[in-house]
Amino acid sequence: MHEPVPGVPDIKQLVEVKGEILIERIQNQFPGTVVVTKNKAIELHSKRVFDPKFNETTVATLFSTHELWRDWTTILLGDVDYGKTTRQLLKDQTTGIIFYGDKGEIYAIKWHKTISSTVLLAINKLINHPLFEKRFGKLWNLYRTLIGVDFRQAIIKELFTFVTDCRDFDNKKQYIEYAQKQKVRK
Repeated sequence: MHEPVPGVPDIKQLVEVKGEILIERIQNQFPGTVVVTKNKAIELHSKRVFDPKFNETTVATLFSTHELWRDWTTILLGDVDYGKTTRQLLKDQTTGIIFYGDKGEIYAIKWHKTISSTVLLAINKLINHPLFEKRFGKLWNLYRTLIGVDFRQAIIKELFTFVTDCRDFDNKKQYIEYAQKQKVRK
């Protein structure tokens, strides 16, 4: 979200969704959430904050959080409105590790502590790969590393649950389209 648009925050985690600031909405839907950010504006809307040592890529940021990992670790992206079905799937998960998303995006990951060392090894493998750079530091690359395929291959197979009720706000255009649809529904 780069160019100024009146009434639309420059920070996508601070857009309004169903009467709530998005990052606050996520915390209300998932009690106990720790917001991982270096952004002071996002911190103002956060109940619990963790300042990551590394934040150049999503994978590097995830590495910085490993001290927060518990019995069950859930990673939620802060620019996503999580639908009821996805929230229930995340709450009900009782095995291993699952990535939640659609063919274009990963919205969340949840894993049990028995998988934490495997996740950490996969993150290290990515970060230390000679081709690692910003474009390879995405959750898709972590997913593909964990399922044992080259992280540059566009393959989706096990450890993935397709969800259709999440709304991702990658840019202002997506948010404006969402906001216009909400006005029509009222």
